[in-house]
Amino acid sequence: MSDGLLGDLGHILQASGMGARVDTSIAINLIASNKYPTWTSAAFSSEKRLELVLSGGDEACTAPASARAAVQAASVQAQTRVTRIGCIEAEAGIRLVDADEAPVQGAFRSFDHFG
Repeated sequence: MSDGLLGDLGHILQASGMGARVDTSIAINLIASNKYPTWTSAAFSSEKRLELVLSGGDEACTAPASARAAVQAASVQAQTRVTRIGCIEAEAGIRLVDADEAPVQGAFRSFDHFG
């Protein structure tokens, strides 16, 4: 059961004692537009699309840069799209940035299945 992108990533980071930087422009453009094409319409502001992407049911995983070719090969074999949307960092916590690496402000929560 997914806790949404932020929730899944948060669990991974907490277990590892690491942090991450997530490029929100990639998350919006690659995840939302491919999975839910109507999200790119004028019906949703960019802030709302970001909220939906970050709290939605997309799964998160991490792998070292040295494993990129193996991850891509596994994604082809499994017929499952894999998109790199950020990187793991030593500083704890999740940092959201835009395409220019500027911090993205907001109180984004992971999806709560029971709330």
